[in-house]
Amino acid sequence: MTPLGDFGSWPGDDRVFWRAPGGGAMAGLGAARVAELDGPWRFDAAAAAAAELLNEGEVAFAGFGFADQPGSGVWDGYPSGRLVVPERVVRGTAPDAGDVVEDGAVRVEDGTRASYRDAVKQAADSIDAGELAKVVVAREVEAVGSIDPAVVLSRLSDRFESCAVFGFGRKASCFVGASPEVLVELDGDVVTTYAVAGTAARGSTPADDAANVERLASDPKEQDEHRYVVEYLRTRLALAGVELNPTGDLEVRTLPGIHHLSTKVTGHITPEPGLALRLAGALHPTPAVGGTPSRFAQQWIAEHEGFHRGWYAGPVGWIDHRGCGSFYVALRSALISPDGLRLFAGAGIVAGSDPEQELIETDVKLAAVLDVVT
Repeated sequence: MTPLGDFGSWPGDDRVFWRAPGGGAMAGLGAARVAELDGPWRFDAAAAAAAELLNEGEVAFAGFGFADQPGSGVWDGYPSGRLVVPERVVRGTAPDAGDVVEDGAVRVEDGTRASYRDAVKQAADSIDAGELAKVVVAREVEAVGSIDPAVVLSRLSDRFESCAVFGFGRKASCFVGASPEVLVELDGDVVTTYAVAGTAARGSTPADDAANVERLASDPKEQDEHRYVVEYLRTRLALAGVELNPTGDLEVRTLPGIHHLSTKVTGHITPEPGLALRLAGALHPTPAVGGTPSRFAQQWIAEHEGFHRGWYAGPVGWIDHRGCGSFYVALRSALISPDGLRLFAGAGIVAGSDPEQELIETDVKLAAVLDVVT
């Protein structure tokens, strides 16, 4: 069997699939030891739990809500923080379409377009009033039908080679996605993160695509949005004790259906048990998924967005007994249940944002999952 094959056939309530960008895959099956964390210090508590629960050679998988809210309703089983040391870990090569039997498709039922435009207008008004500099406004789209999470993960892995593909199965639900956004990685003493903010759609022809890249790289609005994230990451890592390297060059990263502005941020820190989780907590939520100023942006989201984000835009990943690990922001994601999916996407709103253009940006991001399930 393969990691994805074992994930797909596992009969228990706890199962995790993780495929690193362009690399190997892991499946975490069952739950030998579990810590569920709530409260404003949930990341520090998770780091302490990892240091206590992990033995040499073991890994734990962890996921967190965007906000410190209990997992309820459709998010039952997904608390604001959850760390699992699996009963068994299966490692292997990245999956391909032959790992699972193709089945299922779903039908989109989207009634969010008008309400999303209204929410963007409200966000823009708050920015014009000086209450915020930026806020990320997301939408939740429902799709009806039955599809196996392993099928979705296989298709995402095939389509998004440069993304981290994840699946966190709890009872009858599974949270899946293909994230392009590293929150933090700790490998030895090397810390890596990326600012990923600023978006453009792919063009229909090579010439259109090149023009979209040029517009993205020179657009003041997109550059402002990106700069907020770079400055935030560097500041927060420095406060966490990371000795920073010079900032990397601004690049345009190209994925199926979309372009992003991307800047690499690196540094060094002495590893210790639980450290990757503490660093994730120091960075979450970045302005790329929350806003600026962070506390006011999170309050605006809670009051105006109109749905519970759950684990969407929260950190997901793994950590080992040394404290090294990899955490990504749970983007391009969906919560799969037996009768359908809930899909999530957001856009960063700053001064001058146009509601229709921001709606189109979320359409492009939703397509990452929709294109493999419809």
